[in-house]
Amino acid sequence: MTAYNTSDLYNKYVQEQSSGAFHAECINGETYEHILQQHVSNLYIPNYFIRIGSALLTIICILFSGLLLGLILISSDEAGFIGLCIFMAGLCYAALELLIKRKGYYNAGVDNILLLSVLTLLISALFILDFSEQFTVACFFSTFICLWLCRRFTDSFMAMLSYLSGFMFLFLLYIKFGTFAKATAPFMLMAISATVFFVLKRTYRKTDNVFYKPSLKAIMLFALITFYVCGNYFVVKELSNQMFDLQLGLHDTIPMAWLFWIFTAVIPPAYIFYGIKNKDLLFIRTGLLLIAVTIFTVRYYYSVLDVEVAMVIAGVILIAISYTLIRYLKTPRHGFTFANTGYAAKDMLNAEALIIAQTFGEKATVDSGVQFGGGSSGGGGATGSF
Repeated sequence: MTAYNTSDLYNKYVQEQSSGAFHAECINGETYEHILQQHVSNLYIPNYFIRIGSALLTIICILFSGLLLGLILISSDEAGFIGLCIFMAGLCYAALELLIKRKGYYNAGVDNILLLSVLTLLISALFILDFSEQFTVACFFSTFICLWLCRRFTDSFMAMLSYLSGFMFLFLLYIKFGTFAKATAPFMLMAISATVFFVLKRTYRKTDNVFYKPSLKAIMLFALITFYVCGNYFVVKELSNQMFDLQLGLHDTIPMAWLFWIFTAVIPPAYIFYGIKNKDLLFIRTGLLLIAVTIFTVRYYYSVLDVEVAMVIAGVILIAISYTLIRYLKTPRHGFTFANTGYAAKDMLNAEALIIAQTFGEKATVDSGVQFGGGSSGGGGATGSF
């Protein structure tokens, strides 16, 4: 189903994992070089400067091509511009398929912009039409367009957009059921976020398809964030003001305000506690980020200090905590360490078979399911834990 050669994708994955294992001193240089020779990837992945330059050039090409065709259709009606958007989207998609097939572009800047252009042009065609449910329909189609693009091009950003589009679609659809639906929308969305997270977490653990694990991880991260956002007092109150015209003042409260304040204050520490208990960096880092959001939420409604003073005090406290933890964790304690250990022992046991195979010149297959550790963070393990 993917547009890429699966062997190239797998070889890229093996190269990344072996590079991490080498820098963590889990394998020696000879073994590392042998693995690289056995797993040659033909994907074109330039450095970040070339990616940025290629992306800007692609934007200019698409923009000027669209404007040139738009001048030809300047006297056309809505149907003409809708046809132009669909034609340009098809052109971008064809160019994307061609570049990947012939050049092997992978996160090279050009392919990323073409992906976004396909989505933007197709959704723009919907907004040219004037009808009452534009946002709902756009979210519905965006969900499936992004899902297809994610599956076809193994793109994590499209996976996140697919989740967010589906999330917004369910919200816009649910609030149409009346006053009760509007009052319970935050709880419904929190339930959806939790369900998506646990389903994908189980899928992440069971799947051996390494190509889509980053996409699953990205959606899991957004599910944790949306779970908190839907219970955040500021978001619930201000969104209710904007969408339901409640016209609440700064110090006016919403129904069940006490419950949303509990969600706002409790969820980030709960994430951190769960992450520490289960050695899951995804929860720890998300919780730390959301604690800052909680502080800003409280301060928005209950100002105690000037902004400058509060930021200085918070910065000093964070620096002190960071310094203390760095000193404390120089010696590994309770499964945590400040050093970059690369991979956990249990993950290296899984990697042992692959390392031995590469050392003796045997090439691993795509469906072996063997990993050096995976994860999106140092020492993270396949699920962000170690």
